[in-house]
Amino acid sequence: MKKSRVISIFLAIMMLSSVLATAASAASTNIKIKTQPIKLTFDGQALKLPDGQYSFIYEGRTYVPIRYISYALQKSVNWDGAKAAISEPTEKELAALKKQLQLAAAGSQKPQPSVEITMQPIKASLVFDGKVAALPAGQSIFGYKGSIYVPIRFLSESVGTQIGYDPVTKMVSGESAAYRAEQGGGVIPSGTGGGTGNGGGAVKPTYEQITANAEAKLAALKASCQATLMDIGLQYLAASAADQPKIKEKGLQEVNNCSAKFEVIMSETTTSLTTNGYKTDIIAEYRAAFNKELEAGREIAESMS
Repeated sequence: MKKSRVISIFLAIMMLSSVLATAASAASTNIKIKTQPIKLTFDGQALKLPDGQYSFIYEGRTYVPIRYISYALQKSVNWDGAKAAISEPTEKELAALKKQLQLAAAGSQKPQPSVEITMQPIKASLVFDGKVAALPAGQSIFGYKGSIYVPIRFLSESVGTQIGYDPVTKMVSGESAAYRAEQGGGVIPSGTGGGTGNGGGAVKPTYEQITANAEAKLAALKASCQATLMDIGLQYLAASAADQPKIKEKGLQEVNNCSAKFEVIMSETTTSLTTNGYKTDIIAEYRAAFNKELEAGREIAESMS
């Protein structure tokens, strides 16, 4: 078998197995982000970020500095350059956290204007009370001027704080278990600026919950397609020249199957977003990245002879 054919086959496998990577893998290079002045309310108290620190939305996730959000969560955070350990504070640490929380409370500060900054993805782990918690697919940890930025929902819910997000007003609301108990055990209604509900009836899913569900399905589909295509590629390498065209056709059919399953996920996600009153712009982003990778892989596979 010609060396060029072997290379083409493996290039095709590599390209096709990355078809669904758009929402299932973290960035590996620096990215430019436009910050957004997100409103933050925790346990009924409005907060503002200090000068030089920002909030932003990246791939449907709201990010804030981990040190800052620790004030709202009243948790101790220790960062050693490789991991962030989040734990219950000592009495001394708790007193300091409460003081920092008071400073972060909304006062005369004006919302920071949006600016473009360059974020550096960081390979690090988050440890909650001694247990490592892996970030969901599509979420990352970023560094900027000495501050570590993390997805606010993942961090908050990992320590028992419920999060609600209203994409219209850009309001992030958090309620700790203790606060909910004081307020009568209510829950944050998604799509509102915060507050409590009566705890009854179905809870409207947030935009982030819907996109997280879609990204989890995309990650699972990526893994399945990758395994199948790799197996077909190995069959192609081991087959005789007479059998290779059939195996090639089998590979192209699998690409079509992956594409069809992708469309099902997009259809379900679009329906969920529309039904709950959210914008569907992210669907176009998913599809554009998918089609770009799919076409590149298909062209390589078609060129094999």
